[in-house]
Amino acid sequence: MLTDSYSPHTDAPPRADAPDDGRATDRIAGPVERPVGAARRGPWWRSALWLAGALTVAVTAIVVLPAPAVGTPGWWIATLLLHAPFAAILLFLAAGSIERLGFLAIGRSHRPRGRLPEDAPLVCVQVPLFNEPAVAARVIAAVGALRWPAARLEIQILDDSTEQTAREIVDVAAADLRRRSGAQVSVRRRDARTGYKAGALEAGRRATSAEFITIFDADFLPTPDFLDRTIPHFFRADGSADEGLALVQAQWGHLNADQSPLTRSQSLWVDDHHTVQMSWRSAAWGFVNFTGTAGVWRASAIERAGGWRAASLVEDCELSFRHLFAGYRTTFVRDVIAPAELPTTVTAYKAQQKRWTQGWAQVQRLHLRTLARECETSATRRLHLLYHMCIPWQWPLWALWITLMPALIQSGLWFGAFGTAAGLGVYLVPMTLWLAMATVIASAATPELYPDRLRRFGARIARVAPYVVINTGMLPHQLCAFLEGLAGPLHTEFERTPKSAAVAGSKPLPPAQRAKRSSVRIHWPYVSAEAAFVAFQLTWAIVFAAQGQVWPALGATFLAGCVLTLGAFYGDHAGRMFFVIDTRRR
Repeated sequence: MLTDSYSPHTDAPPRADAPDDGRATDRIAGPVERPVGAARRGPWWRSALWLAGALTVAVTAIVVLPAPAVGTPGWWIATLLLHAPFAAILLFLAAGSIERLGFLAIGRSHRPRGRLPEDAPLVCVQVPLFNEPAVAARVIAAVGALRWPAARLEIQILDDSTEQTAREIVDVAAADLRRRSGAQVSVRRRDARTGYKAGALEAGRRATSAEFITIFDADFLPTPDFLDRTIPHFFRADGSADEGLALVQAQWGHLNADQSPLTRSQSLWVDDHHTVQMSWRSAAWGFVNFTGTAGVWRASAIERAGGWRAASLVEDCELSFRHLFAGYRTTFVRDVIAPAELPTTVTAYKAQQKRWTQGWAQVQRLHLRTLARECETSATRRLHLLYHMCIPWQWPLWALWITLMPALIQSGLWFGAFGTAAGLGVYLVPMTLWLAMATVIASAATPELYPDRLRRFGARIARVAPYVVINTGMLPHQLCAFLEGLAGPLHTEFERTPKSAAVAGSKPLPPAQRAKRSSVRIHWPYVSAEAAFVAFQLTWAIVFAAQGQVWPALGATFLAGCVLTLGAFYGDHAGRMFFVIDTRRR
């Protein structure tokens, strides 16, 4: 399942000639290729049900069958074998610790910029849009304010919108930008949304002769000096081109980090992933994956790697690994910050996380074998890159471990059998230390991202509370996304993350229009998994409470409470709780 064939070296078709002055709205057809490995499959949840059935049998057997006496050789063998998922989790935490401590050692220094040549290179800025009426005008105005010679700047608004209102907003904003700037500004629309975002980016790429391509999603607001501070990284100190560098990825900033516990939790995760992990990966290995936005690509590198493809829901990461296999470097510059709006509803956040986790599982199906066997690199770098690609495996590992743990406690096959102190020391201390280390390092490294209350170190540290609750509550949802990515088809719908435009001067849509335009698909197999998880943990909480086992009862209650809390807000994009309670009428 993880070795679907896929060639990372297929040549892309040649680009079309560069467009004209771009004053007309172009209609272009997107690429029509179907991704390799997109063969028809049955529903992914059938495989999940088989796994759930097997796990139920295993849990029942652990509880029913007599266990060896505590401390005997048989007990040690059985306990260690059944702790295999926990051991794998500890290995992931150890690898993560290397990254975060490595950031302190080599990741904090800023990458020096080179010198631009006398003639500024031609840069194309792409803004992919799909029904974004709340933020479209805002991002178009922001890219129009980028400082770069007008004659060397092209702006492509890649608008796949199907709603007339969204299209009209884009057309008005683009027309206003043309009047105010001397750059080429084109609105490019396709007859069909083939390939979703990847298809739009590829169609736009084939229509430009620019040397560099910059991409911004609709919820980003690049600062005017973005190009001035990123493009020079593609050149050396003497002004010569660094042809081996394919991508410069900038740091994500936050426009609404302190808006709610949800946004505070996300800001901590983004800070840890961007500022800490990506800084270290860039410094240590010369490779980071493109995050889909706020980055600059060398156009010739994209073409050599095969162009954009909709073979995965994370087309950005998939393209990044093809560049790795082609011998290119990618780099991260944390001193260039591109502010963005974090999802403001749980429903939108779950949609985003589903796409990312499912997409990463698809990337493994496409490229894991190539990375493990064929990619020419050192053994140490390969090991880290395998960890990089396989990080989403933590979700099924955590789900498996949390499902097994109550049965192990009930049967005595756990280290808490030696006493409360032993149980807390083995199961809680490693997680707590890792969480404290990651939170402190990420919070200490990012004061420049926050002009508001979160500029205080203590306020940034406090984000760990909602972070723990929300990430714990996401476990069943993320597990389903991972399984769907492994067992489902590769060619799946790209479900956009709704944008609220609650900050930075945009005028939010009225509630009725916001509910209509920010509709999110509810995935009922995911909801069913969450309900089953809550029922499972609450059942064990009752059992443990009846037996007087306080710590296990509290743990099971906490797990169920986190999932139930997030589940209550599924539907909050439409002003509802538990799907049916209309909070707007209260």
